[in-house]
Parts: sequence; C-alpha cells; structure tokens
Amino acid sequence: MLSNTILLITSILGFLSTALILIKNKSNGNSLINKYLIIITANVAIRFLFHWLSESYPEIHIGKLITIIDVSFVMLIPCYYLYFQNIIYEKKFELSNLFHFILPLILGGIFISNRFAPFSMIELYLKLFFALAILFYVFYATIGFIMLYKHVWRRKTQIKVIQKQNEQIKNWCLFLYFSFILIFIIRLVNGILSPKIGNLGNNNLWMPALVWIAIFVKIILSPEILFGYDLLNKTINNATEKIVLNTVWQIEGTSIPLTSNKDKKLEGKMKPLLTVYLHQIEELSFHTTTFRSPNLSIEDIGSALNIPSSHIHYILKFHCNESFSDLKKIVRINDATKLLENGYLINHTVESLALKVGFSSYNTFIIAFKSITGVTVQEYVKRF
Repeated sequence: MLSNTILLITSILGFLSTALILIKNKSNGNSLINKYLIIITANVAIRFLFHWLSESYPEIHIGKLITIIDVSFVMLIPCYYLYFQNIIYEKKFELSNLFHFILPLILGGIFISNRFAPFSMIELYLKLFFALAILFYVFYATIGFIMLYKHVWRRKTQIKVIQKQNEQIKNWCLFLYFSFILIFIIRLVNGILSPKIGNLGNNNLWMPALVWIAIFVKIILSPEILFGYDLLNKTINNATEKIVLNTVWQIEGTSIPLTSNKDKKLEGKMKPLLTVYLHQIEELSFHTTTFRSPNLSIEDIGSALNIPSSHIHYILKFHCNESFSDLKKIVRINDATKLLENGYLINHTVESLALKVGFSSYNTFIIAFKSITGVTVQEYVKRF
C-alpha cells in the first residue's frame, strides 16, 4: 500500500514538474535546454502512473504497455547527456543529435524481437539486451561525467553574480547526475536479483521513485535552475521597466556597513531615489553605447544621467555587489553578444569587437567573455 502511494506521488510530482518546465520554457523563448528534460520528466511521470494503475487495479491488463514504457528508458539515456550538453552550449537543434538515438532503437528492437523468437532463444535475447543496455548507460555516464567535470564543475569566474549562477548550476548538475547514477544502480541490482528475466529491474520500484521525488521537488522549488548559463543576458535583453540585475544590486540594506556620518546622511537622501537611479543606470548600460568608452568613469555616468557623481559613487560602493570594473565587463560582454548574434564577425575580427565594446585589449576581452558566458567567442557564434 505504501509503495503504491509512493508511485502515485512520484507520478503527480512528475506531471507538475513537466508542466512547470513547459511554462518556464515558453517564457524563456522555448530554449532547447529544457526540451530534453521535458522528455525525461514526462516519461517518468507516465511510467510511474501506469505502474500505479497496474498495482492498484490488477484487473486492468496493461502489462504489455508497461513493458514498452519500461524498455523506453534506454531512449532517455541520450536525453540526459544532451540536456547537460545544452546547459553548457545552448544552441539550436542539430540533426546530428539524432545519432544518439540509433543504438537505443536497436536495443528496443532486440527486446521486442524476443517476443517472436523461439522459446530457447528468449533468454539469450534478453541477456544481450541487458548487457548492451548496461554498456550503453556506462558509456554515456562516462562521457557525461567528463563533460560536466571540464565545463561545469570546474567553471571559474571573478564576477560575483556569475559565481552565484555557476555554483547554482554546478550543484544542480551534481545532484541530477548522481541521482541518475543512483537510479541506474538500483535498477541494475534489482534486475540482477530478480528471479524473472525481463522484468527490467522493476522490483522495489518505490526505491528509484524516492530518488525521482527528490528530483521533482528540486525542480518545483528551484525553477531558476531551468534557465542555464544565459540567464543574465536573457534577463537583460527582456528588460523593460524593471530592474533586471537583481543579483548585482543590493536594494535592501547595503552591501557593506555604513561607517561614516557623511554616508549615513547620504543614505537618507538616496533611499527614496535608489530604484529610480538603478533603473537609469541600467538604461544607460544596456540601451546606449556609453559603456563602449574605454576610459569610462563614474563621473562620466553621473554626467550622462545628470546625477551628482557623489550619488553614483555611493550607489556603486554600498548598493552594488560587483566592483565598477566588473560591472563594466558585464555590460560590455552583453553588448558584444548582441553584436555577435547580429553577425558582427562576418565582416570584422574578434579583436575589433573587443575594441568596439570598450575593452583595451584582445586578451582582456577573451578572458572576460569566457568568464561571463562560459564559452569562447567561437563557441558562442556557433549557436547562431
């Protein structure tokens, strides 16, 4: 009874997670990142729903349908890998991605063909299926680990807002990757210990269900993990009247304590104007070319906005979690990504792009670009 309840809860949470991802994906411009995750969560939700129906209402004969759904788990293995890959290098769908599903189709064919094989050959077909499925899973687990280790778990940056985003995605990928490994181990052990060949490790199904519950709860409670590394630029590009650099600005309180009486006095004047000033700074940053000036100073910003430079100094000191230098990098790299998306490199070089957006040298631009976007300029361009 308890195990059936766990299966039902897993299915409900799976459908809720799928719906949430669909909603977030639509608001995020139908990003390819989450389409693979949608396939995974929807399949799992359907699978546990049918197992719950089978256990709760044995008079309903859906055994063959459940077997087909269970076999389809091998189709999901490439989806895990492609999901992680698109977190790192979000890009448009490529036909080459379909090659990842050739072997799963072959494996599915092997399993289904045992239905038509002579009785003496059935066990051989099933053993071949399980052996190839295990090798297939180990292969993708290995290449997935290498990819995540190189491009997610060791990703570094000096920009605080990017550090926070990187840490969040790193923890999510660690959690999801090792959850998949745990589910595989549970199914493998159950499959080996099962006296019935071909049950696909469905003994104690409540055990992997508990792991999936943890995954679904994580998705529901932390939907921000669904945006990938491009969240900062996407948020900037979709900005209207709202302050978009929420993790950069310290709106409530100050980023460091106020010590001098002069600063405390200025705080009283600034409090009712803070959000107005922050919005004006963002408008200047992302909707003008002001930050392209390589020698841009705080005084220049105050002059452009007709705001006392002392007020700008105060904001950047007490209400900004980044240094002025790092803030300029964020703005300029965002400017560079827009130019790249509009085909800037068709007629220009990367070096000219660096100078155009305000960097003093090619090297500082390249380092900042990789630090903020997580990919090289060439890798970024491939998306478009």
